[in-house]
Amino acid sequence: MKNFFFFSILFSFTFTFGQVTNEGKPKSWKLNLNTAKTEDMPPFNLNQILKEDTEEDGKAKPFRFGYEHQVSLGFENGRWNTLKNGDRVWLMNIKSEGAKTLNFVFDEYYIPEGAKLYFYNNDKTDLLGAYTSTQNRDDLQFGSWLVNGDHIWIEYYEPANAAFSGQLHISKVVHGYRSVNDIPELSKALNDSGACNQDVDCPVGDDFDLIKNEVKKSVGLILVGSTGFCSGTLINNTENDEQQLFLTANHCLGSSVSSWAFRFNWTSPEPSCSSLLRSTDGDFNQTISGANLLASNPKSDFALLEITPEFPNNWDLIWAGWDRSGAVPDFTVGIHHPRGDIMKIARDNDSPSQSSRSFNGFDAMKNWLIENWELGVTEPGSSGSALFDPEGKIIGQLAGGSAACDGTFNNGGFDFYGRFDVSWDAGDTPDTRLKDWLDPNDKGDLVLNQFPPIQVLDNDVALFVENLDQRFCGDEASSIFRILNKGQNSVTSATLTYRLGTGDEQTINWTGDLARGESDVIAAVSIDLSTGTDFEAMLEIDGQDDEFLEDNLVKRSINNFQDRTFDVNSVTFTLLTDDFAEETSWEFLDLDGNLIAQSQGNLIDNRRYVEQFEVEPGKCYQLIIYDDAGDGICCGFGRGFYRLETDDGEVIASGGEFGEIQIEEFRILQSKSEHRDFIVFPNPTSSMLTVLPENQGDFEVNVYDFAGKLLLESRGEEELHLNLEAFPNGMYFVKLRSESTSVTKKIIKK
Repeated sequence: MKNFFFFSILFSFTFTFGQVTNEGKPKSWKLNLNTAKTEDMPPFNLNQILKEDTEEDGKAKPFRFGYEHQVSLGFENGRWNTLKNGDRVWLMNIKSEGAKTLNFVFDEYYIPEGAKLYFYNNDKTDLLGAYTSTQNRDDLQFGSWLVNGDHIWIEYYEPANAAFSGQLHISKVVHGYRSVNDIPELSKALNDSGACNQDVDCPVGDDFDLIKNEVKKSVGLILVGSTGFCSGTLINNTENDEQQLFLTANHCLGSSVSSWAFRFNWTSPEPSCSSLLRSTDGDFNQTISGANLLASNPKSDFALLEITPEFPNNWDLIWAGWDRSGAVPDFTVGIHHPRGDIMKIARDNDSPSQSSRSFNGFDAMKNWLIENWELGVTEPGSSGSALFDPEGKIIGQLAGGSAACDGTFNNGGFDFYGRFDVSWDAGDTPDTRLKDWLDPNDKGDLVLNQFPPIQVLDNDVALFVENLDQRFCGDEASSIFRILNKGQNSVTSATLTYRLGTGDEQTINWTGDLARGESDVIAAVSIDLSTGTDFEAMLEIDGQDDEFLEDNLVKRSINNFQDRTFDVNSVTFTLLTDDFAEETSWEFLDLDGNLIAQSQGNLIDNRRYVEQFEVEPGKCYQLIIYDDAGDGICCGFGRGFYRLETDDGEVIASGGEFGEIQIEEFRILQSKSEHRDFIVFPNPTSSMLTVLPENQGDFEVNVYDFAGKLLLESRGEEELHLNLEAFPNGMYFVKLRSESTSVTKKIIKK
């Protein structure tokens, strides 16, 4: 929270709203109403489903997250309540044991004006609704978004003066079994994608950051066929009339799009940029249900839909432009929702190539080939997402590929996209090509801009704070502050003010000369975390009124293991396996990724294992527990558990209920005397770095980049000079080792 001069706009929600209208709360939350008996869904073979997913996951089909129960549930399965004024409230309760989420497909949905439909979990921490008559379709189809939990209430309110009685009937209940990764409180696939992904609000370059902030408003996550995820993009037509056209992949089809649900503007307020740190969830959830299929063609793997309910005016959406010329761009960017996760971004700094491959039964599908992403990656669930050129115009949609994460790096694999210029006139009829829908009056435009057009204000700067979303193993954080000029007028001076916790307010004055779209480093600073970990920074243009202040304020909660720091020499890991111990394994590593210990061979069912690990002062560690079946070690198949504790018995972490992976991290204190064994200066540095040991004797110095890659090694006995002139600007780790100590320091190269 702001406690000094900073400008701040705060949105406070008790519940995570996911709806069309954001209209009120269910009547039953205030009234004592008669409830219905629980409709229990039958069990199913989850291990078999997970095995199928392991064999079939890929980008050539939607990313499956749920199991579909075929049901026939209507008003007779719930209970009506009549209020004093004649209004009626109907309640139904559905439970599917162990589900991470539930969602519902209706084969009958038609309700009068004034009626409202809500979905919420048993403890009322997640609410969808109100869905209203705006979702009515002639075919009566409707699909809800996801609700967290395995015990869900459906509530329908109908006013006494309704023009007709509503019609509701559920045909499918979807048990979400991998919508959440390993932390139960995180919802709707948040953090389910690989660690090398970049949240969409991570910097991708001065030449695209401004454009990215626009085109991300066109990107949507699709709940397809009730059990899978794809991605797609709102797309403009030559009439600029906001027709709700949506481009995705043909291979995402396979079921009626009439009950598909769409989610827009799902971004993180604290982005994670190719990091093991988790993205935080946004405050709101813009979802809408129902579409018509206008055109599709497997040859270029495109599908064009029209979303039928009208978008609310306050959703801040844009319709992306396109380029059908087939011209090869200098670089490309993809914005997508991998594995149904929060919005991510990937960038290839090289020109794509026009390629041809066997796909969808065609011997020579013409596509754009991305040989390797330099930033981020795509994954299953990204299918159908747009490929943007440097101007933010769509030139294709994701069809397939081998690109994936390998830890915080991508695996160097390729991706291929159906080409927009091929899809334009791919078939002989309107339902097999794009041009009839995107150029309905045959204007002949080769290139079309987004709608509404990008608004350029006279005075507008944005503040970027780099690196603070990473973890810091100690009481010192290093960061780089950048200014980006988004306005029409040049900016020559600005003032940055920042504060950490209870520390003093710090001010940095910047001068320069930035035209629109240009950026500059304000400062690279080292921040003392001993005063707290809640960080706020504010940027103001000197002598001018910034016309858009929402991107001038940056808030971060810095992670330096402040809640998991211990002064011990060893830790003990206890593991009790469940009935399927062969599915379980573990690793113990330091934060640099060095493996210290791991499980050996297959573990034995229902056996207790105890391991002790020696730990070093000033270092941070990770315990990772894997479960191949994705159901943890408790409590469906036995009562397994894990416990990690210090040598004096203090519990660091414990549990057993998780998905495919559980990660526990902690830090060991380092005494002040050890910090004084080496002096490293200057910091920041532009070229030379001097390492000076307090005590004489052999020592070694290793320099790593932020991802842990070893860049330089050296040894010495006295003063040592390292030339970093060739290193790119940024933050690095310097690890110093001698006979008596091991110290890691962070430095800034500027």
